[in-house]
Amino acid sequence: MPALDYCHPHVVRALEKDGWQVSDRPVKVDTANRTVYIDLEATRRINGNRQHIVLGEIKCFPDRNNTTREIYIALGQYLIYRAVLAERGFGVPIYLAIPELVFETVFDSTVHRAIRDNRIKLLVVNLESETVVRWIE
Repeated sequence: MPALDYCHPHVVRALEKDGWQVSDRPVKVDTANRTVYIDLEATRRINGNRQHIVLGEIKCFPDRNNTTREIYIALGQYLIYRAVLAERGFGVPIYLAIPELVFETVFDSTVHRAIRDNRIKLLVVNLESETVVRWIE
């Protein structure tokens, strides 16, 4: 099983503060040729009964000297995971969870365009306050 990014606990606590219940282990999804581990599964009740489920791949962008490489890894991994979920027939949305600081300083207009063009869902988290800043569809 792959290692978790350093900001993983911060994202989990932010989701929990926002009313989500977060699974304590990655979600394993298999296809004929590939196994992927998605960082988290979160559930929340809506209107008392209906359960809302989301998956999240957490990327912290630890290498500040090579953010382009980190962007390639994050976006590519997200797209592969989304394709694996679609191939397996999972109707659960997946979000790329990133720190607010990365969203504000590393994600320029080109990255935002790539995110829009590829319909990448983002979960932006303030790591210091451990709060969800925004969900971007």
